[in-house]
Amino acid sequence: MSAAASSSQCPRIRHLLTGTFNSPALHLLRFDSLTRALVLLAPLPARGPHQFLCVGRSAAAPPHAVDRVYATTWAAAPEISSWALEWPLAGGGGDPHVRLLNAVPITATSSYVSVQPPAFHSLTAPGFGVAPAAGASRVLYSAGGPTGESHTLRADGSIGERIEEIVFLKGGPSALRVADKTRKALRYGSHSIDTGVNGHTYVADLGRDAILVYARDNASGKLELLHEVPTPRKGDGPRHVVPSADGRWVYSVTEHTSYVDAFEVMPDGRLEYMQTVDILPEEHEDDREQYRGDTVRISPSGTSILATTRGKTAGVRGFVRAWALHPNSVVDDPNATVGGPIGALKATFETPSSGGKANAIEWAPRYPLMASPEEQGGVDGSGEHDLAVLTDDEQGHVLVLSWDGSDLKELARVTLPGTGDDGRPEGASHAVWLS
Repeated sequence: MSAAASSSQCPRIRHLLTGTFNSPALHLLRFDSLTRALVLLAPLPARGPHQFLCVGRSAAAPPHAVDRVYATTWAAAPEISSWALEWPLAGGGGDPHVRLLNAVPITATSSYVSVQPPAFHSLTAPGFGVAPAAGASRVLYSAGGPTGESHTLRADGSIGERIEEIVFLKGGPSALRVADKTRKALRYGSHSIDTGVNGHTYVADLGRDAILVYARDNASGKLELLHEVPTPRKGDGPRHVVPSADGRWVYSVTEHTSYVDAFEVMPDGRLEYMQTVDILPEEHEDDREQYRGDTVRISPSGTSILATTRGKTAGVRGFVRAWALHPNSVVDDPNATVGGPIGALKATFETPSSGGKANAIEWAPRYPLMASPEEQGGVDGSGEHDLAVLTDDEQGHVLVLSWDGSDLKELARVTLPGTGDDGRPEGASHAVWLS
């Protein structure tokens, strides 16, 4: 089977890139889907600890290949950066060379970046059901703490001029002058930003205990606030919000309570709360304060949803849970508090450690990358054979997991080799699939 990313079939060799929380390095990895061997290829000098990444495409990207990565950083000076992937073989094959394109300053430390249009069609990150990208990614969004920003992306994929700054504080720009703009503000400010097929952009804001809904202008990339949607329970702290492929549903994971909430999108963009499922197994429900919800992702087929939570301390291991997803109907499921699109619990995976600040999960893309969901296969939930990557900050692991629609299993893991600036082993933060 070809290793080239341009193949119409899924390549045998897949590549990943992960950041860390405590070292100025990125790590390139290779996964062999036949032998299940996961290896570290090289540590790459970086712009500080990069805690979140996303992929994109330049105007010169080979068909069906990802050739750009965008990153946040925990460096002392807030910035976002762009990185080039230079594939040695035509169409995106071989081990890529990763090099810095540019970095631009931002107002406050960011925790999340996303691009529009996305690099490829997907029912999960980073596409969220938006139609296949017709060429290069054009706008980069970032969010974290008191602010978010949008920047143009040049034809070569480097970050261009700032389009606008969005202030998430209720006090507006005047409150921003005295607000904390360091990474500490990520604990009580905005934390994610993603756009759905309906042109709405969603921001999870822990401090406002709400999901902020924006209208996105497709031409300029600018955002206009439409609604502030409070969480179902006081103090939930929404951390990540993802829209469904058809734009009908929005799913949120809560950091402070470890729930997944489902909202239905109304014609005017409002979100109507429908359902809650619990990331914690029943035997841990009374220890809820010992966990912190982290990520939520829809499976590549669109028929499952996964969410993760972390232990607050080293002695408390985290969890990944998976549920069936019925996006075209409202189900009445005993595992749900209210009828909604999330169905039966399918799997619970206990993570190797607490996860530290990570336990972040991302799906591998299906092939061909630019295909519709029907062409990618597995739409009815049968024949699901997908890969996901899970990062561990406490022990520095990067894990590859398999998902068959009913069970989540570990296939491989490696441990980052270095020592962080804090004297601890390097802690894996967030990883993305490059092929």
